[in-house]
Amino acid sequence: MRVMRRLKDESGQVMVVTILSMSLLIGFLALAVDVGTLFRAKRLMQTAADSAAIAAAQEWQYGDGTAAAYAAAAQNGVVNGVNGGVVTVRPGPTSGPFANNTSYYEAIVSQSQPTFFGKIFTGNIFRDAVAVTARAVATLGNSQGCVYTLGTSVPGISWAGSGSTNIPNCSILDDSSLSFAGSGSVIAQSIGIVGSYSKTGSGSINPNPPTVIAAVSDPLAFLTPPANPGSCQSGASGGPYSVSGSTAQTLQPGCYNGLTLSGSGAVTLAAGIYYINGPLSINGSGAVSGTNVTFYLPNSNNASVNTNGSGALNLAAPTTGAYNGILFYQNPSNTNAMSINGSGGLNLQGILYAPGAPLTLNGSGSSQFYTAIVTSSLTFNGSGSLQDYAIKNSASPLTAARLVE
Repeated sequence: MRVMRRLKDESGQVMVVTILSMSLLIGFLALAVDVGTLFRAKRLMQTAADSAAIAAAQEWQYGDGTAAAYAAAAQNGVVNGVNGGVVTVRPGPTSGPFANNTSYYEAIVSQSQPTFFGKIFTGNIFRDAVAVTARAVATLGNSQGCVYTLGTSVPGISWAGSGSTNIPNCSILDDSSLSFAGSGSVIAQSIGIVGSYSKTGSGSINPNPPTVIAAVSDPLAFLTPPANPGSCQSGASGGPYSVSGSTAQTLQPGCYNGLTLSGSGAVTLAAGIYYINGPLSINGSGAVSGTNVTFYLPNSNNASVNTNGSGALNLAAPTTGAYNGILFYQNPSNTNAMSINGSGGLNLQGILYAPGAPLTLNGSGSSQFYTAIVTSSLTFNGSGSLQDYAIKNSASPLTAARLVE
């Protein structure tokens, strides 16, 4: 009888079931902890990969894309070659919709992530880490804006005439008010103004009305003025260097104590930086052309720009180097007005940077301004066309990297 009673005794079974259940629950808890840790690591890897891809897109053209990607990943906790971290970056992704397109930059970031509990339940004490990998692809595109007016005078931007402004992929940002008149048209991704807005005439503006925004700052404030190369050339009595007559001529970059182009002969500007320590005046009937040129005007009493000739004016900024994209660079402290006019047809490709000065653009119907603008104020008259410089140079300093994968 005692033997039968012992066989039927159920005491202690709850303890056994509880221990087994607790072991199972602890296993699930351990799994949840490890999975949560791995998900968090995945998010961190993705942030590092995104940052690395953007940095590569921004810097590849300058030859330091890989270094920039490594630095961006390191700032987000993944150091290439340290603690199992691996950062791989290349132009031309190996897969995806942009595969082998070298205008797109791929970053792959990987790092071993330790597990805390999983190794106990796998029975393999040496399997204490899992490699977590993330991938991103970036390319260059339009920045927030391609027209900036930074002054507080009224109006900051004035559109008149019959010309068109077609910049659907970037914004107009005005720290003052905007006045729109005439029969022309404006198309932009967005238009932001700090002050008031007025519209008259038969023209169209889109979006309309503009959005009220906080004041913006100079997007090119990081630029460093070029050094004066010395041996500045002058004209008679120390005045501006003058080119006139009917003979075709070629000018070399360097320093000029003012430069006047007033003849009927064609003038070719060799590639380089023209340091104009005085007025720059182009008012002749001859064609003036230059590719990969930058005009710098320091902070002097008479350093200014005035073009008003009847000959064709074709100028293009460099697309590489320290002044990539910069066509006219007027020192921020120089408040002398910049006026670009002409009846012979203007074709400008580059950024017009004069943050302390007013700018007037006034071309004929054949005038094409592929430009971005950073000035104190802007007046756009005439019948010319203003378009986004990014069409000509997708890697200018007013473009920005964006993620696409």
